[in-house]
Amino acid sequence: MRLAGAAFAIVVLLGTTPCRAGELSDVLRSLQNLSPWNSLSGSLRSSYWSSSRTLDDREHLAAAALWLKAAPQLGPHAALFVEGWVINQQLFRERETVGELREAYVDVSLSSLDLRLGKQIIAWGQADRINPTDNLTPRNFTRLFTEDDEQRLGTVALKATYYFCGLALTGIWLPDFESDTIPITRPPPSFRLHEREPGQPLSQGALKLGRTGTAVDWSVSYFDGFDLFPDLGIERVGPAGVDLLLRNHRVRVIGTDATTTLGRYGLRGEAAYTFTADSRGNDPAVKNPFFFLVVGGDRTFFTYLNVNLQYLFRAVVNFHSPFRIHDPRQRAVAIQQAVQTNQLDRTQHGISLRVSHKWLNETLEAEVVGVFAFTRGGYVLRPKLSYALTDRWTVVIGADVFRGPRPSFFDNLRKNSTAYTELRWSF
Repeated sequence: MRLAGAAFAIVVLLGTTPCRAGELSDVLRSLQNLSPWNSLSGSLRSSYWSSSRTLDDREHLAAAALWLKAAPQLGPHAALFVEGWVINQQLFRERETVGELREAYVDVSLSSLDLRLGKQIIAWGQADRINPTDNLTPRNFTRLFTEDDEQRLGTVALKATYYFCGLALTGIWLPDFESDTIPITRPPPSFRLHEREPGQPLSQGALKLGRTGTAVDWSVSYFDGFDLFPDLGIERVGPAGVDLLLRNHRVRVIGTDATTTLGRYGLRGEAAYTFTADSRGNDPAVKNPFFFLVVGGDRTFFTYLNVNLQYLFRAVVNFHSPFRIHDPRQRAVAIQQAVQTNQLDRTQHGISLRVSHKWLNETLEAEVVGVFAFTRGGYVLRPKLSYALTDRWTVVIGADVFRGPRPSFFDNLRKNSTAYTELRWSF
């Protein structure tokens, strides 16, 4: 969905005039003074990427983006939140310019009841960045953003949270659905790829009961709706070739998470069991039911050095190896489906490691994130360096490196290995 009003006015201004930072600041200040949008904020970003994130052969991409956010107060018990962006991931190509209304919702607080209605991001889970219970709102994994959370997209929902006896009970109704946008390898010429999202009307919902502010923060949750990450299968075989189909199937997820502190250590765990549409594991075009566990902790050393280590475990129920399928075309597609959905093995073990440090009064921050798969091998390394030049200007340098044996989950993402740099001006 494209941004309207102020966002497009600024984009047009940037595209048609040699606007300097000071002139742009005056324009934005004028917009901020227009009540109720006096809470307007955002950033302008310019970046370079050595490779795309779509598993294609595009290299050396220059990108530019405008982010806008406003959170005006509508009264003593209500507030509005709106956030969106416009990005061009290949400068000087007009058709590459896209926009997204990321979130647009109203918050209402009524004593012990909080309500949120509109397009919103709902992120569940206590583990560090890898969250088995995070099943409610989608991501676009192909966007050239330097922060993982910026790949998140909102979906239309009604969320109600009721507080009682130190507990919080949250109910969510999701009348709409948007799939994850995933990188996928272009099929051979004799194969054609199609996508099909669930039709209307939809019936999706979730419940969560949790406690915070105690020695152990915990929650239990349940979700009944459609899988955000699509499955790949053969739709039909004809004289002209093979039609492949990306499709989101219905799932039910039972999850739990907890976090606590033990001295200087922060401990956390998160687990979920996902019931899928292929309970017996007989359909290679649908994920099998699976159990996913993340458990670990972190500690800060010498004021600013933080180390986070997590153990990852995944078990696929009623596992059938795709390598044993006799038909060569079905076998090739089933292997690709298992690779991209991380169901190539019955059980998987691995770790995630994140090390970060800050210097120069917290203006310079370095971080290295790694995920290492033990069962089949492979890894991703993601170093990143961020330096705040001033209160408004920030420069970011980083890289994503995917490696692994063939076939494997990380080898499938090898073409998405990239180096990047970004200059950001915030207002």
